[in-house]
Amino acid sequence: MEYTTDNLEKAVTLFYRTEAGQQAEAHQWLTEAQNSPQAWSFVWELLSPHRNSEVQFFAATTLHTKLLKHWNEVPEDHYELLKKRILEAIINYAMGPKIVLNRLCITLSAYIIHTVPSHWPNAFEELVSSFQPQHLPNVEPERVIWILLEILTVIPEEFQSTLLALSQRMRVRTVLQDVSKDILKVVEMCLMPLPSAGFDMSNLTTYLNAARCASAWIQLGGLNIDDCTSVMNLNKVDPECMSSEEMELTEVTVEALTAIIQHPHTNRYKNHVMKCSADMLYKFEKILECERNSPECNKDIVANLYGLLVTIADVHSKMFINNLKSENPEEQRISFDFFNSILKCTNLPGLYPVDESSSTLTFGFWYTLQDDILSLETAECAQLLLMIKPYYRDLVCIMLRKSMYPLNEDGDWSLDDKEVFRCYRQDIADTFIYCYNVLNLEMLDILNSKLIEALHKNNTTGVPPPIQWNEVETCLHAFGAIAESIELENLYLPKLMITIKDIPFGDLHKKVMASALETVGSYSDWITEHPEMLENVLPLVISALDKPEVATSATMALKDLTHSCQKYLLPYADHILIAAQSALQGGALKLAECSRLMYSIGKVLSILPVPRIMEYLNIILAPSFKEMQEFINVEPSPAVKTSLITRLKVLSALFNSLCVKKNQTQILEQPSVLVMQNTMPLYKVIGEKYCTSNDVMEELSILFKYVVTTLQEDCTPLINDILQLVVTVYRECPQSNILMVAKTVRFFSYVVIMFGNEEEFRAITHQLLHEIVSTTLQMCAQLNSANQLAEKTDVLEGFFAMMAQLFKKIPQVVFASGIDTAALFQCAVLCLSLPEAQTLKLCTSFLVNFISQSRDTAQANVVQNYGESLVLRILLNLGSTAPRSSVDIFSDLLLALNKKYCDNLSRWLNSLLAQEDFPSPRISRQQKENFIRLVLREKANKRKLCDSVLEFTLICRGILREDPNM
Repeated sequence: MEYTTDNLEKAVTLFYRTEAGQQAEAHQWLTEAQNSPQAWSFVWELLSPHRNSEVQFFAATTLHTKLLKHWNEVPEDHYELLKKRILEAIINYAMGPKIVLNRLCITLSAYIIHTVPSHWPNAFEELVSSFQPQHLPNVEPERVIWILLEILTVIPEEFQSTLLALSQRMRVRTVLQDVSKDILKVVEMCLMPLPSAGFDMSNLTTYLNAARCASAWIQLGGLNIDDCTSVMNLNKVDPECMSSEEMELTEVTVEALTAIIQHPHTNRYKNHVMKCSADMLYKFEKILECERNSPECNKDIVANLYGLLVTIADVHSKMFINNLKSENPEEQRISFDFFNSILKCTNLPGLYPVDESSSTLTFGFWYTLQDDILSLETAECAQLLLMIKPYYRDLVCIMLRKSMYPLNEDGDWSLDDKEVFRCYRQDIADTFIYCYNVLNLEMLDILNSKLIEALHKNNTTGVPPPIQWNEVETCLHAFGAIAESIELENLYLPKLMITIKDIPFGDLHKKVMASALETVGSYSDWITEHPEMLENVLPLVISALDKPEVATSATMALKDLTHSCQKYLLPYADHILIAAQSALQGGALKLAECSRLMYSIGKVLSILPVPRIMEYLNIILAPSFKEMQEFINVEPSPAVKTSLITRLKVLSALFNSLCVKKNQTQILEQPSVLVMQNTMPLYKVIGEKYCTSNDVMEELSILFKYVVTTLQEDCTPLINDILQLVVTVYRECPQSNILMVAKTVRFFSYVVIMFGNEEEFRAITHQLLHEIVSTTLQMCAQLNSANQLAEKTDVLEGFFAMMAQLFKKIPQVVFASGIDTAALFQCAVLCLSLPEAQTLKLCTSFLVNFISQSRDTAQANVVQNYGESLVLRILLNLGSTAPRSSVDIFSDLLLALNKKYCDNLSRWLNSLLAQEDFPSPRISRQQKENFIRLVLREKANKRKLCDSVLEFTLICRGILREDPNM
């Protein structure tokens, strides 16, 4: 359909006033219209005042889109005309509709970004001069100021979103930063006169727009704190009876102040920062105190003000720390007042996130404060720690309260609230670690006292009141949070383990037991040094295995204990194995819980004599192997496949941990080897029957990997069978996931390197590589001839990941396998035409390793014979087909070629880029020559090379205009 004004107007009407199907069709056609060259013509007709507002808005949006994405279509001799028409359109729409006017203001901002400083050097002076009320007598003065501020406000945003040549971007940024102070003067004029008490409501909109404008330019980074006094004064002191407009003004001002405080140069102005920080603190405290005491607290204003105060303290923490050492009591007082204010924020009443939403803002500050102090020299650090310890002691008590679950945990909370609270508790757990860094044993004393107090409350009647379960749980949560920070501790942690043993879990909420189990697991390393504590905690863990509501925590705790305390578990082995077997047979555990339990079983079995291990394995594994045999005897189905995957996952967990340690004189066969030898026929059938199932083959691969990496040289009897199965399955149906076995670095370390040079495995290792490479190359040739190569990207990714590792670690094995390295290189080049970023990344990884090692492995002739086709593919990708995000990937290739084949690369680039209109008609000969020079110059600096490649790509695709200064 032709892009006439009538057709466009009808399409816009369809888009806004019809059903979804027609809307989608209209949207697609309108988008095509926007991208067409004809848009430069029809946009002005659609901006006619007699059109409806929807059509006018489409026209204004189209004009902005054209400037943003198709600036290269505008001839230089049309710049002035385009500017004139945009300005005329803004004046025509000065009184509305506002949505159209706003879009036209953004359009003018985009025009300015493209034309300063080369084509419109005095843009900002002319802009401010033009939009003065006296020059536009037919427009209300307030609206003229609004337009000026709107245009100025969006200029920094347009600069960030507009694609420019690197040199042009630097020039534009310089211009914007140079005029920042002038823009701020315009803002100051709009803010004058500022009343000393309250705001003139008639000027409030201007204040608000001026604050937004200041915020945008401050965030651009061209201003210092001493330039921004007028903005920093733009806050209402009296918090009572603030209107919604005043609230919004405060929010925008806070955003501007935050940008000022975070400016990297602000640290140069210590006295100014200190004065402004104190002013803001004491001014905001009045508002915050009022809000804290209000029954209807304004969460947004509290979050904004506390957010700024926390940012000040966080960014300038070293300044506040230095104040603590100052002999000036006023400076000390400011620091202490800031710490108290932030502590009040952490201690906001109510539960997060239902009752308040600001306490989470403070966690980063509490980290920064202790981190900066602990990084100081010992004497200075000790002095300052004494000064901040009271705050961290209070912080521990506050966070114990804030991390409590509500007693009625299943009350009115939504699922989103529960998830947010879960993340909040994790943030609190991290903050507990910072508290421990400051307090050490003092924190353990606080937690121990709070836990004992929660469990043994007394009152005047002499009858113990009921235990509040959430008070107990929050203490356990805190103990668990700091476990990794505690090393040698013999006073409080033994008390904790004894206390856990005596908690009446049956009378309390299930979360108490869950937290106790998690705490036990988190101290598994400490228990290794205190094995006598196992008798206090293992009974709890074992008894919880068959309780579905805490099975996750129980299996995690058992896994931690069996991993860390394995050598002390012999007295408990039968109890653990019997309970674990019972829990598995109960059928109530989830897959992850079964896997963790099976891992623990493997750890415990590993310390038993082999005959007893086999007895337990026969009992524990017999049901699984019987079921798997039944599964492979029936036709494959989704349900059967899921069940099979479940059994393989559980077996993998066992093989990941079952390994009997032996001394140098012992000769014994590993139980895992005996089990694998007896069940290998089963795995062969699974491989043949489910070779097309990625999920099944992935789990089978993981099982093999765990067997090999756990047993190491003891898995020798299995190597032939495993490798033969890989070859057979890959020959039958090339799979990406079966290559997990081959591409895993550990697998190569233990199998290929360890066994590949041994006579009995050399042949099968070489056969494996030859089969995989030959099969893949044949598959690629067939798919490419049928134009279906993109359908097997998963296989190609797995294959080239494997080959990249081989060439990096053991290239001699590849060459001894008799593969066609030239065909392999050509295949990788061919695969660079695929659109998937991950495929490109892995093919490139292989090619980079191949090129880097080619001269040392007698493969230089391959690169020299086919390197030009690789460079051709790179240039084609950069010029048209590849996603822009892949620039880094192709830069790696150019860097590798430049390091090893600089002369060849120079010849190939000059030859290919000498072709007319290649790789794009948009790039000039001078730009090509400049690109070649930059590529050949960068032999080590990848970042600079990436910048050059990106600019080349954007020019080829018409996104950047030719830069005359290149």
